[in-house]
Amino acid sequence: MTDDPSAANRSPDGVSAGRQLLLDFPRIDAGQRPLIETAPYRDAFTALRRWKDWPERQLALSGEAFAGKTRLLRWWAAETGAAVVTGEALARAGMDEIARLSITALAVDDADAPGDGRGLLAALNLCRDRKAAVLLAGQGEPGSWLAQPPDLVSRLRAMPVARIGEPDDETLALRLREECARRHLILPDESVVYLSERMERSWAAVGLVADQIERTKGRAETKPSARAVLVALGMDPG
Repeated sequence: MTDDPSAANRSPDGVSAGRQLLLDFPRIDAGQRPLIETAPYRDAFTALRRWKDWPERQLALSGEAFAGKTRLLRWWAAETGAAVVTGEALARAGMDEIARLSITALAVDDADAPGDGRGLLAALNLCRDRKAAVLLAGQGEPGSWLAQPPDLVSRLRAMPVARIGEPDDETLALRLREECARRHLILPDESVVYLSERMERSWAAVGLVADQIERTKGRAETKPSARAVLVALGMDPG
């Protein structure tokens, strides 16, 4: 249940019944999941911290599914006072709604969501005219995110990009511990190391492994039981 009294008036697309585009202004929360500043994230962190130096104050953050783009984007938004909106909400918003936005910085999560790209282009133009920083997050190269309008495609192709790298053993271990903790599972270090060194090398695999451990009621305390988790997922290295 939400504590936001206006939530009941919102439609599923992130726009309120009064046709006001829903923006989130996150605050730095000491209780939020800690940032992971390992090698795959290092270049992205460096770029986000230097937001005042971005060309036209605009940057795209690119990474695979489940790589942690949203966490980075919301951290940046909290640090800079940026409003947060989704690409889907912008695609469904009216041009007049976007033109009336009162923001000093903007973070667009899932900027690659399919839909009408005119809303995203209008938001980019608004931020450029106001010299407001804007961060977009999506998968793959920004130039491939949306096919129309042409002006948006050219803007995305020219936008500087910060990329989240491929996961390494250290980061997989940290993320696996975190995902297990979210499911109230505590794994011994031996099991975490075993799994992180042998599991599929992808960000999505972290959640799959944690889900499988949860299905076995946390039975991954030993190497044999940890290996059984990988076998069940078809990730057993043999």
